[in-house]
Amino acid sequence: MGSVIGSFLNVVIYRMPLGLNISKPKSRCPVCETPIQTRDNLPILGWLLLRGKCRTCQTPISVRYPIVEALTGLFFLLLYIMLVHSGGQFLPYRTPNRFSGSYQILEGRTWDLVALDVYYSYLFIVLLASTYIQYDGQLIPRRLLIWCLVIGLGAGAFIPALHPVPALISTQPDVSTSEGLLNELNYYGTLHAGFELETLTTLVWGLLYGVIAGVLFCWPVLFKPQSESLFPPRTSWLLILVGVYLGWQQVVTLGFLSALSLVCFELSSRGNRQFLLRLPASAFIVSILTLLLLFGKYLTILPFHMSYLSYLLVTGSQIVAIPVLTGVSQSIYLKRIPHTKAQDQISIDESRSLPF
Repeated sequence: MGSVIGSFLNVVIYRMPLGLNISKPKSRCPVCETPIQTRDNLPILGWLLLRGKCRTCQTPISVRYPIVEALTGLFFLLLYIMLVHSGGQFLPYRTPNRFSGSYQILEGRTWDLVALDVYYSYLFIVLLASTYIQYDGQLIPRRLLIWCLVIGLGAGAFIPALHPVPALISTQPDVSTSEGLLNELNYYGTLHAGFELETLTTLVWGLLYGVIAGVLFCWPVLFKPQSESLFPPRTSWLLILVGVYLGWQQVVTLGFLSALSLVCFELSSRGNRQFLLRLPASAFIVSILTLLLLFGKYLTILPFHMSYLSYLLVTGSQIVAIPVLTGVSQSIYLKRIPHTKAQDQISIDESRSLPF
């Protein structure tokens, strides 16, 4: 299923920034305009069976198509294993189900986890599509971001199970063994629809901190747009979406880890290939998001993990470090641009002198 969605995602990545209809016409070869047959449109397998070429005109088909399909399919599989099959073992601040694996699935004790799986998967594919769109030098379509925001707020407010980490958490774990068992029997596995004050509070805090993290992350170009930047327009939207879907604690963690991985990449990027130098900051956001969705229990810092004062210091340090790290990354990137352009110009001049 993930690979099928990844196949559709390729259409979204190509057509939506150009303002084209994503459902019509049917996918076709851009050179000979021959519609792709159903047997050739199988995710991953279709590209392999065609050996990466159009069946009619033998025009090469970009390897990106099976890569996006494989990435999406692999993520869907891993998220299902780590989230649903494990009984919520890797979710922060949630008592795991007593049973895991096939037993709890057959008993129907995973409906809340299935809903959470769908919720997180939608966020992932939107951010993955946004990253590829920015990599192509296109502007992320506003409707793609707005729809993701509306669905996140609407579904998140109406289904409390989609936000297992509340905005306000006590400094002491308040779930004993007996209480956790009773809570599981009465709640886990079912979906309770309805508006709750705690859920609305979590959404508001997540939206607020998403905006703060987005501004701090993209500050080098937010108020002073530049033609050459690691932060293309609307990158801050991605952090806002993460805040809405995951809550304020995890968007702070994501902003910090994304900025840290970005500056590490920029410091070590001199020996990388040219196509890697084009990676936008959103590529690091979606990478850290993947880790958070799969291993959130080990990456998310919550108040009961340490003293309240230590928690404030760690969280505050992460928030302060975000603009510092992204500022350093942008500075390194700008210094490398003239050198990269000079290399590209030399390559062009040399290629013109070759006896083709």
